[in-house]
Amino acid sequence: MDYEAALNQLRMWCDRPVTIVVEPDHSVMEGRLRELDATGIDGAMFAVDHPQRRTTGVAVALFRDAFGSARLEDGVLTIRQGRMEIIVLDRAGREAPAPAR
Repeated sequence: MDYEAALNQLRMWCDRPVTIVVEPDHSVMEGRLRELDATGIDGAMFAVDHPQRRTTGVAVALFRDAFGSARLEDGVLTIRQGRMEIIVLDRAGREAPAPAR
């Protein structure tokens, strides 16, 4: 999957519940995915809104020049970008997974 396909998949999931895991730090974020204004960068940014938590900042920053690869398998989008791996699970109709660690 190329950059545009990964970006389109994220946009298709906007306003849906997702779990995002960022490796190697194992940061886990949950909430409804929304796109942020990325004016001025060659990429896209997404955040999550959670009804019981105050969420701030960028959950996913996708940069065209740093993008390595992506794959979509069973509702899980895995993106490799630089040293980071960004895993986005579409949770619509399913429970959030237990942390891997």
